[in-house]
Amino acid sequence: MNQRHGDRGKPVLTVVLPTWDTFDALRTTVQHLTAQTIAGSIELIICAPSAERAAVDADAVRGLHSVRVLEAGPLKEMGPVRARAVREAAADVVAFAEDHCFPFPDWAEALLAAHAEPHAAVGPAVHNANPESTISWADLLIEYGRWVAPGRRREVELLPGHNSSYKRDVLLPYGQELDSLMESETVLFWDLRRRGYTLLFEPAARVKHTNFSRLGPYLYVLWHLGRAFGGKRAEPWSVARRAAYALAAPAIPLIRLSHVVRSAIGNRVPLRRLVLISPALFAGLAVDCVAQATGAAFGAGESTVRLTAYEFHRRDVNRTGRLLAEP
Repeated sequence: MNQRHGDRGKPVLTVVLPTWDTFDALRTTVQHLTAQTIAGSIELIICAPSAERAAVDADAVRGLHSVRVLEAGPLKEMGPVRARAVREAAADVVAFAEDHCFPFPDWAEALLAAHAEPHAAVGPAVHNANPESTISWADLLIEYGRWVAPGRRREVELLPGHNSSYKRDVLLPYGQELDSLMESETVLFWDLRRRGYTLLFEPAARVKHTNFSRLGPYLYVLWHLGRAFGGKRAEPWSVARRAAYALAAPAIPLIRLSHVVRSAIGNRVPLRRLVLISPALFAGLAVDCVAQATGAAFGAGESTVRLTAYEFHRRDVNRTGRLLAEP
């Protein structure tokens, strides 16, 4: 499915937006995309199990350059789907979006302005879309604490996974390896920097991210994130190195807590909030520690598949504490 709105030449930005459900699940994010200051230059690629199920509401996408549905089949792992979208993108810059993360109107314009500089990837400043929950703040700081708004513009070692943007010609040379790298973007960022590329944190590009606000889903997702990351990171390691990493894992919570606190203070998160969320922070980091050790020792297992299920319908998960059935 391909909708093009007039003859506007080549888009300047491709936004990749996955769903395992209908177009309605993406409607709020799409509203924020059509409100962009450069909406007419944005190509939207919707990744869905089937084009029929994700039938696009033409009125809802009016104002965008063009819209395509990439029929991906069952979304068991997101890495190959994101990589395929990169290969099919029409623009030179590709940004990733989520059904629970909402860009400010000048987000796209700010990303493109930053990409005029020679950075391989540019990431946004992250606001909390559901700030009323203590667990939501813990989840946000663990996952996105380095990039919490307002932030400070600078070159960084890592960027927000699933919500950053890339120069397409930097990613294409990875070939099929990109399928697995897009599953664990931390490893991709490390490799880009190893190759001499720079990554930019751009606070002028702002998004509001919906975080898990219930204890059960929060810990469940951190477990599978940790195991998936540990497994991916340890893929090229020897058995001895895997064992050594697993044994050293108890230090991970202290290291990550130090990063979280420093980042939060640097990004002007109030000290009182840090104190209030500290029990949830400690619990999440402890789960992550055991999960990373498990992934390093035994591999990722089914964690990438289980994580995919929690990528969607986050508002419903926060309301009920349960996942919706897969399509």
